[in-house]
Amino acid sequence: MLLLGVAYKKDINDVRESPALSIIDRLRAKGADVRYHDPFVEEVRFDDSHTEGGGEALRSVELTDAELKAADCVVIVTDHSGIDYHHVTALAPLIVDTRNALNGDLRRASRARIIRL
Repeated sequence: MLLLGVAYKKDINDVRESPALSIIDRLRAKGADVRYHDPFVEEVRFDDSHTEGGGEALRSVELTDAELKAADCVVIVTDHSGIDYHHVTALAPLIVDTRNALNGDLRRASRARIIRL
């Protein structure tokens, strides 16, 4: 699983109250290999603060062809304006768009299965 965006809203670096954190926690509890890409959040920690101190760290990965192809599913959690959604739709096999980030043209041109929430 590859999550796009862990900040609580677009184009900022604040993860407080971000739904991405509970999504990551739940997916990992079920045994999923979870990675994320966020150009504003380099690392999240899984402790009380999610930003510093102890706990396990998860670091943002580069949004490469290999990352997109390796992901069974890409979940758009935060719709950062700097993410190349054409690139995502060209390579990801399954996309869950929780932010309505993919417009009609992108959805029609994509070979990915797209689920909008």
